[in-house]
Amino acid sequence: MNIKKIEKLSSMPLDKVSGTNDWYFSAEWTGDIYEAEEMLQRGKEFEGSTMHLIHYPDGKVFTPFERKKNVYIQRPIWDQGFIAVLTVDFNSKEISIFHVQPSDCSMQRIANLPLSSVKDCYNMHLSLEPLSLYRHGSDGEFELIWPEKVCFQVDASESLVHRDGDVLYFSKWYEDMDYREEICVRSVHTGEVVRQFPGILYDMPDGTWWLM
Repeated sequence: MNIKKIEKLSSMPLDKVSGTNDWYFSAEWTGDIYEAEEMLQRGKEFEGSTMHLIHYPDGKVFTPFERKKNVYIQRPIWDQGFIAVLTVDFNSKEISIFHVQPSDCSMQRIANLPLSSVKDCYNMHLSLEPLSLYRHGSDGEFELIWPEKVCFQVDASESLVHRDGDVLYFSKWYEDMDYREEICVRSVHTGEVVRQFPGILYDMPDGTWWLM
């Protein structure tokens, strides 16, 4: 058996960067942003998180973000030749989106927003295409935060799968007689349902989506 030892990593799991076969990541502190936010609201200190990028097949490890207290770093996604990363700095109360250059892991901040621009960090994530920042509140409120600002209500059983230009693809589950899932396609601008069809969407490394 051919075993390659990857240096400088803890025992945290290795995950693939969504959208590419060339990059993996390992995160230290695996909770969600809102869990870190709730810790600080309770008067506790968040130890901070960091994220390591691992290139395949050579196994080289890059750590573009240093670990800092009260700074959350979310799992990366592949965005048209860059690795996109969302960070929340609770010290400076800033939300930032970075593009990491794969060739040398240099970084460029492409968006910077005040933390006060969102109600809270519950279910806040990056999505494609184009690269977008959104949050999905526990009350069913869906909010597109960046690059445009839109807010509308969706069903509690819906979760965003993907953005494709002017439409958003949500996965919607039912538990009536039997468990089943549908894809609910909504307008980015109004939240209106454009169409619905049964199935589950899976993203593939070549950019295609498989409907099962």
